[in-house]
Amino acid sequence: MDIKKVHLYYFSGTGNTLIVSRSMKEVFEKNGVETRLYAIEKEPPANVDLNTCIGLAFPVAVFTTYPLVMKFIRGLPQANGTKIFMADTMGGLSIGVRSVVKSMLVKKGYNPIAASQIIMPDNFWPSAEKEKKNPKIVNKGVDAASSYADSILKGTASWDEFPILPWISYKISQFLFTMPSFRKKVIKFNKEKCIKCGLCAKLCPVRNIVMHEHPVLDGKCEACVRCNSFCPTGALYRKKDGEHVYRAVKPEELL
Repeated sequence: MDIKKVHLYYFSGTGNTLIVSRSMKEVFEKNGVETRLYAIEKEPPANVDLNTCIGLAFPVAVFTTYPLVMKFIRGLPQANGTKIFMADTMGGLSIGVRSVVKSMLVKKGYNPIAASQIIMPDNFWPSAEKEKKNPKIVNKGVDAASSYADSILKGTASWDEFPILPWISYKISQFLFTMPSFRKKVIKFNKEKCIKCGLCAKLCPVRNIVMHEHPVLDGKCEACVRCNSFCPTGALYRKKDGEHVYRAVKPEELL
């Protein structure tokens, strides 16, 4: 496939998708394709260059993905055949993503050329037992991402989709993400453990956390689990104090 330049827009909660995006970038560049990575939460979708091949990479959440990712996709400008591909990272199923996103992109005039599901470690329900298997899962994910990037360049990749169920899953998940009872209760806070470093506020992609004397959670949480996964003292947690967390990169790599 004739691809000269790729702009890959990614969202990564705890680093899995960033690792996958970097792996794909490495393959593209080894094949002479100029490639740039952009964090979705930092880039206005209207500014994408329609003269490049566009990549979208993001995690699966509740069988689909986060509202901030869908907002980015909805905000993409109208195109006239711009090539676009997708990679979703997950620990389970992504039945509510591929068909939904493809339909949105086609309506906007894009040419969806490929989509792939890449298994990476679970960051939402991590455990000490799972941690032992994570290095092997990451290595397989990197290999899968590299093979996927290679297949895009060779023109052998495709965009598979499900016919009906994805839209049902998508509607349910997006409704869940808008429920105040969900958004306000995903992350809990232990004031006694907080060292007031402000890392959680810096990391939050939707600015749900504001630093005063201590972090204040504003009820806009999308459950990407960045804050509690990278909190150095465990002051932010989901289920209980002392819970196991997973992070794939250093926090500064997401800032």
